[in-house]
Amino acid sequence: MKPLLFLTGFLGAGKTTLLRGILTESQKLGRSCDVILNDFENAEIDAATLPSYAASIAPIAASCACCDSLENLVQLALAAQASRGDALLVELNGTADPLPLLESFTLLEEKLPFFPRWQVAVIHARNWGRRGDFAALERRQLETATHWVLTHAESLTARELRVLSKGVASVNPHAKRSHAHGLAADLLIGRGGPEAVSFLAGGRHRHDHVHALSHRFTGCQVPLPGHYRSEEVIALFHALPPVVVRAKALVRLRDRPGSRWLFGRSIDDPVDDPYEVDGLAKAPSSLVCIGPGLDPEVIRGLVAEILHGVSLP
Repeated sequence: MKPLLFLTGFLGAGKTTLLRGILTESQKLGRSCDVILNDFENAEIDAATLPSYAASIAPIAASCACCDSLENLVQLALAAQASRGDALLVELNGTADPLPLLESFTLLEEKLPFFPRWQVAVIHARNWGRRGDFAALERRQLETATHWVLTHAESLTARELRVLSKGVASVNPHAKRSHAHGLAADLLIGRGGPEAVSFLAGGRHRHDHVHALSHRFTGCQVPLPGHYRSEEVIALFHALPPVVVRAKALVRLRDRPGSRWLFGRSIDDPVDDPYEVDGLAKAPSSLVCIGPGLDPEVIRGLVAEILHGVSLP
């Protein structure tokens, strides 16, 4: 049976970066992995940043994989089961409640014989526990995890890191702290670490108040067909309203001709260094925003004002 790893973590925690790291480490071990990417609007954007040596990459555009596209996810998992890849990696969107999916794969384990079935929670060191109304959703992603990975920890002191690690352990003392190399080695070679966990709740999905939080997030996509300067894109990101928890922009730059570039920003974080994307013909140049109660007209107005010089009414 092939191993399966779900990657979870709140918006901007660093899931795709960890995924790239696992794929790179897998190649060093002489192994390859199938990948399923779940995102709100345009999963192909993140798919294009993954290494070409993945056994396969399949995107799913859905706000809630267990409610909107479970059948599609199951069919893609079945295809991965029959592929040449040595493991299946599933990156869920940043507001996903992993519990119903873990339950579904447990209930369907005869049809989907993946073992071990692990889930890693990616913990944003600076923003952990600071999600306001959505703290319970971030906590759920850790509660069900078999592993956790810490990101964005470079600005924390040693004392702050100890406090954070203690807090994580208080939520889930059984989860194992890991990193890209350790996950790849355990999953593909050693198969060490926690065993698969059954997350059954009375034999049915636990669509509780925490799961309902994941449905409050929506996505908004605005076309960006022109050529822009890097500072204009960064200015747009900083002008986005606070309700935008995560934003990505795939654009062509005047100051960096040739390939397109992928910018990203999470709330309260600086704009990421742009990632060069070569190819990706099917994904249009665009801005993708994710958050609760987005107003697309406000976002379109900011794009018109900052990138195209059209004043807002």
